Amino acid sequence: MMMRGLMVGAALTLAACADGPQAARSFDDPAVQKLFAMPTPQYYATLQLANQVAQSCARYRYDSVLDAQINERRNEFGRGSLSAAGLTSQIELESDVAKRSFTAKHGVEPGAGADLCPAADTETQEGGALSAMLVPVA
Repeated sequence: MMMRGLMVGAALTLAACADGPQAARSFDDPAVQKLFAMPTPQYYATLQLANQVAQSCARYRYDSVLDAQINERRNEFGRGSLSAAGLTSQIELESDVAKRSFTAKHGVEPGAGADLCPAADTETQEGGALSAMLVPVA
């Protein structure tokens, strides 16, 4: 009887999680496809940059649900977090390149305490891979 109660409790917990936050974009979205197709170092650099942008702009949040979904799918193809461990120096280099490119494009440096909302708006309008991870806050 106790086992049955535990099973019902676990089922209710899983059902509650299923109704939790959903990813803002689907895998059919072109921005998500761009992100998914990136080489591992560029992929992680883009995620890091998107997280910095979301932290410096109150109008957007980082889509951690989509992050987990893409990572899971990339792991199935050998290009997710499981493959990134041996690529630390390449990811750091690509992160530096992505940050410099972002700064040159938008005239503002991520992580420097500046408001990145105008840059986030531009990235979202352009539909690039970075925009896949930025969810407008209602």
